[in-house]
Amino acid sequence: MSSFMGSPQFSHQDWLEGAARQVDRQLQDERSYQELSDQLKVPVHNQPSLSGLNELDYPSLPEAGISIDSLCEISNVKRVPLPPELVEQFERMQCNCMMGLFPTIERAWLTIDSDIFVWRYEDGTDLAYFDGLNETILSAALVKPKQGIFQPHIQYLLCLATPVDIVLLGVSFSGPYDNMTADSRSGEMHLLPEPLFSIPTDNTYIVSITGAPNGRIFMAGKDGCLYELAYQADDGWFSRKCRKINHSTSALSFLVPSFLNFSFSEDDPLLQLSLDDSRNILYACTEKGTIQVFDLGQDGRSMSRVASIPLNTTVHSAALIARTVERSNFKPIVHISALTKSESTNIHLVAVTKTGVRLYFTTNPFGGNKGRPGMLSLVHVRLPPGFSASTTVHKPQNVHMAYHKKGTLLLVASQSEDSDILWTVSNDSFPFQGQLMEAHSTIAVDGRTWAMCEVTSGEPNVVVDKPDPPAVVTQHSETPRKFILLSAQGSNIFMKMRPVDQLRQLLIDCQGPDADEVKAFFRLHKIEQACSTCLILACSRIAADQQVATWATMAFFMYGGEPQLNFTGSAMGTDGRMMPSNLGAMGLHQTSTPAPGMGHPYFHPSMTPGPNITQEIIFSGKHNGICLYLARILGSIWEINVTMDYPRQSSQGITNYLTSRINGDDLNRILENVRGLSDFVEFNSRFDTGPSEGMMSQVPFSPHMMGHMDEQGRKKLQAEAQKMEKVSLQHIQELIRRVEEVLGLWRILVDHQLHIIVSTLSKDQQNQLRGMSFKQLSTHAAGKEMCASLITCLITRYLDDNATIDAISSRLREVCPSLYSSDDATCSKANELLQAAKINKNQNEKMTQLNEALKLYKEVSQPLQLHVVCNQLAVVHFYTGIVDLCLALSKKRDPQNLALHYYKSGEPHDDIQGMTSYMSRMECYNCITDTLAYLLSASVSHPHAPSVPKSPGPPPQPDPNRMTTYDAEKHKEEVFRMSLKSDDEMFHVALYDWFFHANLTEKLLEVQTPFIEPYLKRKATCPSEAIGALDMLWKHYEKCRNFSAAARILSRLSERLGTDMNLQQRIEYLSRAIMCAKSSSTRTSSAVEGEFLHELEEKMEVARLQLQVQRSLSKLPSNILDVQYALTSLDSELMDLTRLYEEFADRFDLSECKLAIVHCAGLYDGALIENLWQSIIDKEIEATTNMNPNSRITNLQNKLLPIGRLYIKSDRYFPIAFIVKYLEQRSCDLSLNTKWTFLLMLDIGVPPAKLLEIYDRLFKSRDPYWQQVQKPLRLLEVLHDLLSHICENRTIIPAFERRSFTTLCLDSVSNYLVELQTMMNTPQQSSVVSHFKRLQAQLERF
Repeated sequence: MSSFMGSPQFSHQDWLEGAARQVDRQLQDERSYQELSDQLKVPVHNQPSLSGLNELDYPSLPEAGISIDSLCEISNVKRVPLPPELVEQFERMQCNCMMGLFPTIERAWLTIDSDIFVWRYEDGTDLAYFDGLNETILSAALVKPKQGIFQPHIQYLLCLATPVDIVLLGVSFSGPYDNMTADSRSGEMHLLPEPLFSIPTDNTYIVSITGAPNGRIFMAGKDGCLYELAYQADDGWFSRKCRKINHSTSALSFLVPSFLNFSFSEDDPLLQLSLDDSRNILYACTEKGTIQVFDLGQDGRSMSRVASIPLNTTVHSAALIARTVERSNFKPIVHISALTKSESTNIHLVAVTKTGVRLYFTTNPFGGNKGRPGMLSLVHVRLPPGFSASTTVHKPQNVHMAYHKKGTLLLVASQSEDSDILWTVSNDSFPFQGQLMEAHSTIAVDGRTWAMCEVTSGEPNVVVDKPDPPAVVTQHSETPRKFILLSAQGSNIFMKMRPVDQLRQLLIDCQGPDADEVKAFFRLHKIEQACSTCLILACSRIAADQQVATWATMAFFMYGGEPQLNFTGSAMGTDGRMMPSNLGAMGLHQTSTPAPGMGHPYFHPSMTPGPNITQEIIFSGKHNGICLYLARILGSIWEINVTMDYPRQSSQGITNYLTSRINGDDLNRILENVRGLSDFVEFNSRFDTGPSEGMMSQVPFSPHMMGHMDEQGRKKLQAEAQKMEKVSLQHIQELIRRVEEVLGLWRILVDHQLHIIVSTLSKDQQNQLRGMSFKQLSTHAAGKEMCASLITCLITRYLDDNATIDAISSRLREVCPSLYSSDDATCSKANELLQAAKINKNQNEKMTQLNEALKLYKEVSQPLQLHVVCNQLAVVHFYTGIVDLCLALSKKRDPQNLALHYYKSGEPHDDIQGMTSYMSRMECYNCITDTLAYLLSASVSHPHAPSVPKSPGPPPQPDPNRMTTYDAEKHKEEVFRMSLKSDDEMFHVALYDWFFHANLTEKLLEVQTPFIEPYLKRKATCPSEAIGALDMLWKHYEKCRNFSAAARILSRLSERLGTDMNLQQRIEYLSRAIMCAKSSSTRTSSAVEGEFLHELEEKMEVARLQLQVQRSLSKLPSNILDVQYALTSLDSELMDLTRLYEEFADRFDLSECKLAIVHCAGLYDGALIENLWQSIIDKEIEATTNMNPNSRITNLQNKLLPIGRLYIKSDRYFPIAFIVKYLEQRSCDLSLNTKWTFLLMLDIGVPPAKLLEIYDRLFKSRDPYWQQVQKPLRLLEVLHDLLSHICENRTIIPAFERRSFTTLCLDSVSNYLVELQTMMNTPQQSSVVSHFKRLQAQLERF
């Protein structure tokens, strides 16, 4: 559903919040009423004003089409005669007779001489009396007792004053008495026979008594003094239990004898006391009209006199304000009434004169933070009706009694000796006005009135800083005000007529809404206000009011007006506004801007008739009346927090519980009103007939815009306005439903001990609820979540008590279906089954219950709190149920399998729908993998650590619900098998991912499903996980005996670029690839496989060379430039021989590696090879410079031996003659022994005959080197040592070659001796000759 034309789609949550904003606006307007001083046009305290002379001060209702009788301000409810027993008592009167009222307990009283009688003025019953006094009663008052002094059954104190003493009597009621309930007044009243306190009057005549809420008792004396009756539980050092204090003289006056206490004369006695308990100010008025102000202190416990204004001063000030009014109208003063904070902020007292003039006073300058009272200043004079020039109303005369409270003034004027006339003046019919406008009416009263008061609830007054709103705002929730006039004939009970009462009476008198008087009511109160008042009657559920409700509904639709479209922009007039934008039915009320309490315009840039024009919807009075009525119903709770802290003593100390701030009575009343409005809107929304033809013609449009528009165009625009209003009303209806449900839920929670339910919430949720207003709870998304949490806690409380939830579930479904849906009920039932299964010992029944619960969970259409449900299933060890439920829900959430398409498409970011489905499915799958993880952990045996017992005694019993490792293993295998049976490919992906990340690769390799290979292949395309995936893939192929595929995967792994694996791992992969390739070739023996195997073997050979290069590089000093980079490069990929030679072996002069590379490549360059060998030898010699000769020889042998053995079979790459010659020359240079070179060659594997031949050629070559180094016999010495070594180790010569070898050796020795004979005879020469001769002899014996 779209909210308005041209506007975007909004969610249900947006509707609620939008409707809530309309309620906010209505409440904001409701708070816009003016302060009394502003209505009286008193800007500051020293600029007094006058009112009552203007016709608008008392509007003439007949001119508005309403007669005075039609809208009477007060009605006579009934007259109750005095009880017959009292009439007889009048005959016994000797001295004095008085009458009065105790409104807090709905009683009237009568004193005849020394006896007092008390009875219910409503029906004349429950007559009680006290005759324990001996003196005539002069005054009586019912007061509240001080806290903590009397027993709890004493609810009130009856204070009686006689000429001799003052007595306090205890008042109690039969049964429990609670001031907060109206039913308590029906209890039987009892006066305690014995006085609680009694003190002498000291010859003081007490005229009037007034009690304060804190228990203080003030008395007006005929001597003009103000007294206080102070009492306490025990005597003190300087005070008695009960004493009388004179506040007009000294605080210690009770210590002064009475005959000395004569500060004030009896010429001007105090007659009346009036207490402002909101500010703790006491006012007193004397017989001569002097008004006194007493400050009781901020806490109401002290006393000081602030001001005293004589009547002459008051009259003089009033005359200066009202210069055209006779001074006689301002005296005498017959009544004073304190105005509490709930009535006015700036004006604190009103005095009423004999002619009905009201004099308003203040005790502080206006504005700012007001301190204690410091003055008494007249700020306004309000003349009664009849003073305006054109009025025909008679003025009040001979007023002898008055009452003023909450803007209503009652005047009792003497008409004759036996009859009075009651004037009622009230502003209830004119709320939200800028000036004080009042209606008035009169009614005759039989008999002379002795006492007058208003029926009060007895509840303690709540001190507020802002004046109460007009009666029209609270008339839906408050009962009509009732007033009692008491005379000798009995009680006259009057009811103050609220606007709703006036409308009700009009509908009854006119027998329906189709009357001028009803139309005029809408004119008087404005459309929205009148529609809101209509709804109070229309939504009534009382059977006796159904006819009135029907008439009110008709009036609502007849006079509620229609929505309008207003246009703003270039077509507007020069004054910037158009035609009146708020027009009621029949043209009764027009205003160009929404007044307080009126509707708000809404702008919609659609269907604009011209350029730069925007259209504005002005909702009808019906629409705004519904919003206004809803706002008024919820006004008292809308913005307040729904809970408050309730400290309670517990074993752990003081615990703060959260309890409902809305009491039960208010909750029931508000819920009843909301349900009435909901039924009204629901019923009447079925009959959407659109605007009538008659109304169409009455809708105004701007002449600038509509001058050339035909009737069809006007109808089209009006239909558009109707459509907009209808959508708005639908949103308001949604809000009403939600509010009704939240209120109903709240009442259920309160009935089930809210503080206990809230205590089961988490701490964060409790703190959130602590700061949550009713508006947030009803309209915000967080509020809906909180309601769901509270419902869950409520259901859990039932389940914890092993109670069935059918009843509470049914009630929740009835009360709040959107907060507790049928799915919620199904889940609750499933949860109940799980709880029953948890304690069921019969396994068959338990499985039946578990399967039934699983079936119920599967039937739920709304999204489940899956983690919560899975935890509940896990508690009862129903792990296969978790798999079944999660797989079923994943299909339900993604029936078109969009997640799989999203996954296979590479998870594109712009596929929002696919991503949403994917995430939704993953939530389901994660519950399964979390279960597997838990079972995997539980299946591993963990030795329990010893723990200290919590208490002495035997060890605790083992937890029966705890799983053994065996059970956990069994459940794990069941879950695993069930998971693998699924045909949900996306689930298999999630499952394999979990195996992968949990390092359960061996378990994953056991999987034999059609989904594992595509999964691993796709995972291999992800750079960050490619190695792990490929590693798994070749193992999978190997396990499946697909060796060819495994070999290719391994080959890919070895050739993969990157530093995520080192060279050794690459070689290992190649080695495994070769093994797999060989296994594959043995099975298939195809040419392709053979060729692939050959390639792998060649790669392996080069890879080993690369490893050799790397190891050689690693031996170089790390400070050599680029060594580390080269080492990293060698790890990052497999290289070819050319790169290895050019970029590494040759660049870093790795001679050994270059020799290996040349050998592997099959390249031959004799000079290069000799240079490489020379470089190898030189580097080793250089590396052993600091060693002794033997160590150097050992190192050289260790270095050259493995290299020589590696190339001994490749003559081209092992030039023996060059190596021997170079080694002998370097040995000669280094003065090393003559044996190590040939011994090295023999160890390498050079045959002795070949070695002898090489040395022989080397000698015969007559290299000049030996002469240069002056060691010409060096080679002969080496030859001698070689031949001697052979003789000593004859086994190195094969037996079949020994003879020929011996012959060769003898020939060679002979030649060497001949050569020696030709040399110069030196000792060295002689030694060598002798050595050879001995050798010759040995050879002959060889």
